[in-house]
Amino acid sequence: MEKQPLDKGLLQELRAQARFLGASATGLLPVAQLNVDARFARMCAGPPTCPSYGLTPGCPPHAMFVEDFKCRLRDFQTVLVFKIDAPVEDLLGEKRLPLARAIHRIAATVERSALSRGISKAMGMAAGSCKELFCDHDEACAVLAHQGPCRHPDLARPSFSAVGVDFSALAAQLNWPFGKLETNPADGKPAMGLMAGLVLLG
Repeated sequence: MEKQPLDKGLLQELRAQARFLGASATGLLPVAQLNVDARFARMCAGPPTCPSYGLTPGCPPHAMFVEDFKCRLRDFQTVLVFKIDAPVEDLLGEKRLPLARAIHRIAATVERSALSRGISKAMGMAAGSCKELFCDHDEACAVLAHQGPCRHPDLARPSFSAVGVDFSALAAQLNWPFGKLETNPADGKPAMGLMAGLVLLG
């Protein structure tokens, strides 16, 4: 059975909500244009190994396998991508964590809004480890330690890189400059970078 196209007005409202919540920019793409490659998920294991490896359900090796994620994408039609532009100095320093928390919050809030507005399948994903962002003072993730449900279900979202999403390709499709963080650009202007998240909509 062919899926009914998502309401364009509602999609624009979700984009506006992401902007209201702090996103610098948003974009919509067909899910078919999402490039998923297992090599991006393997990068989490290193070398060097990501400090968050193995600490959350949304990060490898506990995250959904890349091939399973590719199959799951058949449930969705559109991906809403958003970013927060920030100085590289902030992305490499203490301000990175508040920025990453904001990305998770936007993804979670837009996901809930989509579900409440009749989009029956919505799934938010974000950059950054939820353990580091929301449970850093806890010895272990409650879910992985079998101590109960997630402590922050309204905020924490799984990592998109953990399931192989090629964000550099996604950024290129949206004409968002994205590359290696340079702290001393040649033009002398403050170096800028970005942090991003997405919501799958179906």
